[in-house]
Amino acid sequence: MGKHHTPQDVTPATPKKPSRTDVRNMALVMAALAVFVIAMIASYSGAFAKPTLHHLNVAVAGPQQLVDGLSGQDTLTVTPVADEAAARAQVYERRADAAFVVSAPGHLDVLVAGGGGRSVANAAQTVGQGVAEKAGLVATVTDVAPPTAADPQGTVVFYAVIFLSIGASVGATVFNRMMGSVRHASTLAWRTLSLAAYSAALAGGVTLYVDVILGALTGHTWQVFGALFLYALAVAGAVTGVAAAFGTIASAALTGFLVIVGNAAAAGPVGLPLLSGFYVTFNAIVPQGSGVALLRSVEYFGGHGAVTPLVTLAVWAAAGCVLAIGATVIRSGALRSALNYRARRDDTDGFDRAVLRPRVTSPAG
Repeated sequence: MGKHHTPQDVTPATPKKPSRTDVRNMALVMAALAVFVIAMIASYSGAFAKPTLHHLNVAVAGPQQLVDGLSGQDTLTVTPVADEAAARAQVYERRADAAFVVSAPGHLDVLVAGGGGRSVANAAQTVGQGVAEKAGLVATVTDVAPPTAADPQGTVVFYAVIFLSIGASVGATVFNRMMGSVRHASTLAWRTLSLAAYSAALAGGVTLYVDVILGALTGHTWQVFGALFLYALAVAGAVTGVAAAFGTIASAALTGFLVIVGNAAAAGPVGLPLLSGFYVTFNAIVPQGSGVALLRSVEYFGGHGAVTPLVTLAVWAAAGCVLAIGATVIRSGALRSALNYRARRDDTDGFDRAVLRPRVTSPAG
């Protein structure tokens, strides 16, 4: 220290006391998070805690008396078929949840599909055994689409889809923050390419785990990858499109809806016939329901029943794309420029028509 320098007292900075605004904002955030957690618990428990059979599609090959007796049950929708082969086809092609077949005197075959959800298969087995007991028949249960040994409950499909949802939605949100609002076509192209690459990485990683490492979804590697890729792209694209068109709050609301309602409506652990009416309504709308249905179709049912979920996921992806393109056009000023050009053109045309009207000669003529 130089002789002309004197030490100065260094006093620590006084910690800033939280203001009323800070306390209020913190309280609001805490309340919002608490409501979000409670909503998730309520949604999941309402969907999965007490599964009850509400509606079961059953193919029946047997005497008319058996068909009539089953048709009288409120929880069953009965489709009469000719024989066991037709009944098996109904279940495997996902047109029926189960089938009851009287193939020999005193014997009832109960055909179920464990790949469509073990809970549904168990419910169908219980109904079939009850029918056999009342009719004095011996019941035999056959699984026409069994899950793999590494996934006996058939729930890996559900978990793969819902956690892929988290990755896709969070990734889309992060990309939105990193890249900012889309104002030019080049930025939109870059954002689309990024989402496609990210969706492929997510789908590839999940496929590698559930197929190669876990051994739960095997034998259809490329089909599983394609289903997961389309699903991730649909979710990420929808979140991106909503954020581009309506802002961060809207995209957060969409993500919250998908997490709270969409995951529960996917009918993964319990299956669609055991869901309550509220969740059944959303099952065909939310991407999670279509993702689970599509993945089950390609893994256990030879692609049967895949058309509807494919179309639903394509609609989600297309809606996000349309919103993003619309927001880009508006923010880039291209639409405003086109409208201004059209207005100027109309004004010029009107001036020309006013000056050079047909059949009117010039005063100098």
